[in-house]
Amino acid sequence: MSELNKSYEMVFRKMIMETEEIYSFIFEKPADLNWKPGQHGIFRNLECKVEGDKNYRIFSFASIVEEDFVMFSTRITDESTDCKRKLLELKPGDKMTAEDPQGRFRIKDFNKPICLLAGGIGITPIRALLQDMDFNCINPVDLRVLYSDDRGAFAYEDTLKWLNKKYDGLHLKLISDRNEFMEEIESFANDMGNNSDYLISGTPGMNKAITGKLLSLGVEKENIKTDNFIGYE
Repeated sequence: MSELNKSYEMVFRKMIMETEEIYSFIFEKPADLNWKPGQHGIFRNLECKVEGDKNYRIFSFASIVEEDFVMFSTRITDESTDCKRKLLELKPGDKMTAEDPQGRFRIKDFNKPICLLAGGIGITPIRALLQDMDFNCINPVDLRVLYSDDRGAFAYEDTLKWLNKKYDGLHLKLISDRNEFMEEIESFANDMGNNSDYLISGTPGMNKAITGKLLSLGVEKENIKTDNFIGYE
């Protein structure tokens, strides 16, 4: 595993516009940089210094080590910070650094029901979890992916749909209505209860609301894991 507090320099390859607001940034993978699916790291743009800004952001690794590139994705709008918007100015050959891959947002057992719950940009670590599943040719027993975005636009949509067709144990739902999202969560929890693990990836507010909902339905806290996306409230 990569050492904490060690900085890894990465060369920018290209940017992909996933939706009108979500962009993916792809870099050459440093030979000694390693991470686990579901982890996040600290990313610094070496081409940009914004006065008064910490000049780094924490992003989930959306790619897996075996893809041999580093990818993170983020939502960028007119209201985003200058530091975020400067990412759109990256050119091939520009450099960023990655530090401190860490986090425990992982699937432990594909032989039991699992529910992955993503809100908006929260889909990024879930892409890595699914790519890892595919790399290892694992057909899950019952892996439910509920991906909600009020805008009706979904990052990695083609990849997610392709994986959904490939594995009969994977069940993907793209949802643009919050009420429907909560209804799907309640339905799954009522059916599976504590026989399933629940991994929630979204804003702190979303994660808190869904965790509270699951607890009210009798799901034990030890079966719930969250990945908070700070700054997207």
